[in-house]
Amino acid sequence: MDEEKKTGTNNVNVETKEAIANQLDSFINPNDKTKNTPNIGSYSSMQEKVSPINVENLDNKEQPKQNRPIIRTYKSDVEETIQTNHISSINMAIAENRKMLSQQKTTDIETKKIKLNRNIMVISVILVVGGALTFIIPKLLIQAQYGPKATPIETVSSAPIITVDVEEKINIQDIVLNRVSTTLKERVDQSSTQLGQIKNYFLTEGTGTAETLITASHFLSLMNATLPSEIQRTLKNPYMFGSYNYNGNQRFLILKVGAYDTTFSGMLQWETNLWQDFKELFSLKNDNSTLSATYGLDIKKFQDATFYNKDCRVVRDSSGNIIFLYSIIDEDTVVITTSTDTLREIINRVSKARVVTQ
Repeated sequence: MDEEKKTGTNNVNVETKEAIANQLDSFINPNDKTKNTPNIGSYSSMQEKVSPINVENLDNKEQPKQNRPIIRTYKSDVEETIQTNHISSINMAIAENRKMLSQQKTTDIETKKIKLNRNIMVISVILVVGGALTFIIPKLLIQAQYGPKATPIETVSSAPIITVDVEEKINIQDIVLNRVSTTLKERVDQSSTQLGQIKNYFLTEGTGTAETLITASHFLSLMNATLPSEIQRTLKNPYMFGSYNYNGNQRFLILKVGAYDTTFSGMLQWETNLWQDFKELFSLKNDNSTLSATYGLDIKKFQDATFYNKDCRVVRDSSGNIIFLYSIIDEDTVVITTSTDTLREIINRVSKARVVTQ
């Protein structure tokens, strides 16, 4: 009997242990069907022996796993972070404020960099332009002063009697009429022609399309010349006053007249006043060759001479040098000048002009 009681007790303990193990396994692995479920009788018979506290503890351990949400959200992450790291809402606000200040600071730095780069670019452009203007402006000023000047469009032709190298127009409206001789003298003195060049100074009157050349008679009247009647009667409109650059600027005057005979006799009569009439224009200087000084007039003695197969009438100084002369080089051309070199050049150019017209 004792053995049977002992055997029965052992069986009860084994059954109790198996029931508890199966119960635990069902809580841990509820979906596992491979385990043998204890019979109801056994479970009910052993239920009283299982501590309820243990079951509740098992339920409490398994419950958090079953209630954890499957989908993660920002709110849940923040709540979990706050619970895990014990971060308060004040700390979060401070962190957010620091983040905003950092972003603002970065924006300010970028803005300053952009403004600085813009200022550097503007200064660079100003320096480049200023440097360029430093070289360009002086060059333009020098070119404007000393460079080639645009030739003005002339509305009137000078119509020179011989070929010329340089011309200068003088409108009598721009000068003092009682100083025409002095003005022309000054223009010749200031002339910068090259050696061997002839320059033509022609006078005009009127403006615009009404501008015209003045005639020989008008020119001589501006010189206050005392023309003999023979010359005045046969004088033609074309004339030419100019200078020849040879041993200085030598002045000359070319007149076109009528027949040779009347011109020759008229020029002989003009010799009394010829020196005085052109003294200022030709820069003639007095010396001991003066024959007389009647009424304050210088009366010069003209002598016969021949140069380049042309008959001439000349005035010599006290040393015998020719200082003034005139010659009738063809039937209708009279040349008045101060040098035989000038006379020779004029004769050559008149001959060339005659060949061209023929």
